[in-house]
Amino acid sequence: MRVLCVMGPTAVGKSDLAVTLAGSLGGEVVNADSMQVFRHLPIGTAAPSPQQLAACPHHLFAWLDPDQEPDAAEWARRAAIVLADLHARGRVPVVVGGSFFWMRALFEGLSDIPRVPADVRAKVLAWMAQAGVEATYDRLRAGDPLAASRLSPGDTQRIARALEVLEATGLPMSHFLAQPPRPAVDAEVLRLVPMLPRESLYRRIDDRAAGMFSDGLVDEVRSVLASGFAPDVRPLRTAGYVPVVNHLQGRCDEAEMREQVARGHRNYAKRQLTWLNREIGHRLDASSGWTEALVVAQKFLRG
Repeated sequence: MRVLCVMGPTAVGKSDLAVTLAGSLGGEVVNADSMQVFRHLPIGTAAPSPQQLAACPHHLFAWLDPDQEPDAAEWARRAAIVLADLHARGRVPVVVGGSFFWMRALFEGLSDIPRVPADVRAKVLAWMAQAGVEATYDRLRAGDPLAASRLSPGDTQRIARALEVLEATGLPMSHFLAQPPRPAVDAEVLRLVPMLPRESLYRRIDDRAAGMFSDGLVDEVRSVLASGFAPDVRPLRTAGYVPVVNHLQGRCDEAEMREQVARGHRNYAKRQLTWLNREIGHRLDASSGWTEALVVAQKFLRG
């Protein structure tokens, strides 16, 4: 199986490239973005536009509610099923997104960590909220010192995950991480990496953030909260949404909100660029269109 994989920093044009590839090469788009899995939040997650969705079939977008937790291993299992189906139907899989750890889970594999029951996860998160960050880190250090040594005390998401595994299995996370990873799918992968000079990328990020507000980002968050979802559900805890929640709750004014959202997206792009510096793939100039990408992809698919 040959798979096209579009990976790049936020706002560089990944969705446009993926739709172009799928439309030109008889393909279908498979989401690999941990924010675009959520329903009800298309604006702030920069989900594909209605026009892009209509241009070709899309998979694994908007399949979780905001109060559900995305999981790389579960996504990889689902994506592997989708890819197998596309391969059987003679369609070209085009995996696209900015969650590069998820792509690693799919193509390179993760250690086989057991799934944690929802009640255990809720118990750990409730304890964590009551005890505070420092006590939570100390608890992990006592139960799994090796895992704790690999995490900073402020990495609350991964600390909670390690505690959940310890609570659910009685075994430390480090036990499972020592097991060899297993790819979710056996595939030849062409990684296409659209890039821009950093200044150009940041301008594009700022323009897109302004466009999100014009498209109704504040109303999107207001609607989610009005539907009964808590302000601390996973997507609303991200840097692109926290300022909007704070604004709606009277903790910052509109100008501060707008600047903080744009800054959050820029900081996210910095982290993505750090990852991409270590990634082997075919770099593309995102300012010059997708002709080169199509040529490279066609050659790869011909073998």
